[in-house]
Amino acid sequence: MRKKTCILREMDTDITKKESFVALFDILGFSNLLKNNELDKVAETYIKAKRDFEDYVSHINALLQKDAVTFRIFSDTFLIYTSEISDTSFQALLAACDFLFLAALENELPIRGATAIGELIVSNGIEIGKPIVEAYENENKQDWIGCWITDQCMARINKEKHLTGKDIVEYEIPLKDGEVKKMYAFNWIKSLTKKIMLEKRKKDFNTDEIKKEIKFFRKQPSDWKVKRIYDNTNKFIDFVLSPEFVKIYKSSTL
Repeated sequence: MRKKTCILREMDTDITKKESFVALFDILGFSNLLKNNELDKVAETYIKAKRDFEDYVSHINALLQKDAVTFRIFSDTFLIYTSEISDTSFQALLAACDFLFLAALENELPIRGATAIGELIVSNGIEIGKPIVEAYENENKQDWIGCWITDQCMARINKEKHLTGKDIVEYEIPLKDGEVKKMYAFNWIKSLTKKIMLEKRKKDFNTDEIKKEIKFFRKQPSDWKVKRIYDNTNKFIDFVLSPEFVKIYKSSTL
């Protein structure tokens, strides 16, 4: 029997192995979205969100003058991964997550995600690797709208820089099994405060302005599972809009 590496080499000379940071997100309630709305309307919203995010990723790569992050979409799943493991590449990943949350908020699409780190095999739009599976499994464990940053990722970056700047926070993330576990979470609300301050050209905002921008909360929860997700998410929002956090946001340079 020939070795798998030989088979891969024969199949595709463009196969690349790389160690990457990975982030994977799913749209929550996507099947219900399809069932309860006209297909054309869902497609229009979905395509707009995809287009917005692709533009953002291109902007990140243009700023860094290299393909620092790659974006893929499979039905209701968004995959982002970096070209290497470094502080710069992780910062690019967080920037992509920033933009994904903003695009999702703008298009009223609640999302949930998780990160991972490890080796990927990449070839012609095909991505295979253990970190993709790990990110999917961790995403599916959570019971809120948010993103879990794993300990393995935190161990490979300048952790204190991100914690001090409140890009990442220690938080008791709610899990589907009822457990609440203190882990690291991506602070997507900070992105929203930056957006509002830039749009209004000021270094100030109030918490009501932030909450009005979270458009999917305008819809009444369809069942108790959705209500629980919304309640868990609102607790996180209140946590990262406490005076300690707001002071950091408002001191950021525009």
